Amino acid sequence: MIVIPDLDQLELDDEAWGRLCTMAGERRIGDEIMEIQAKAALLGRWDVVYVLSRLAGLETSVLIDAEDNVSVDWGSPGRVALAPPVGCAAPFKVWTHTHPGFEAYWSGTDTNSLAIASGIVSKALVLGAPGIKQSRNATLASVDDEVDRISPQEPLNFWTDEPVTPWASFYAELSEQAMVEVSA
Repeated sequence: MIVIPDLDQLELDDEAWGRLCTMAGERRIGDEIMEIQAKAALLGRWDVVYVLSRLAGLETSVLIDAEDNVSVDWGSPGRVALAPPVGCAAPFKVWTHTHPGFEAYWSGTDTNSLAIASGIVSKALVLGAPGIKQSRNATLASVDDEVDRISPQEPLNFWTDEPVTPWASFYAELSEQAMVEVSA
């Protein structure tokens, strides 16, 4: 079991989390794990999404639509498609996928997905061993013109190329948010 802070946000105790970790490690990635990943995504708990993917050794894709409907898909150890389900409302708020145990970077497959999604996805994240890599779509989100882009060519020139946020920084920010919520 991998220890994750603030599991109470997800209405999980250590025993339930341990069971989910065991299921993921055995690649039993059914509805229960996908429901937790969806709930975690809506809370911005990308650590939970990543850890379950890492334990399973399979890439996960999470898509949050304009109405906060969440779609979770599982792929292979090296690939998961950006595949909006029928009935989702565009524009999509975020597409997140994992590189379990590997770097957080925009692969060739990822950049192809981003190019295709330029008109319908506002933000994309890739979760990897070192942390979270974010890209914002300047056609759908407010982005400073000075921010680096994935490519100088269209349509990837609409997507920002931001540095990886290490997991330690993610947890520090999570802790700060919890303190603000407690004092409010």
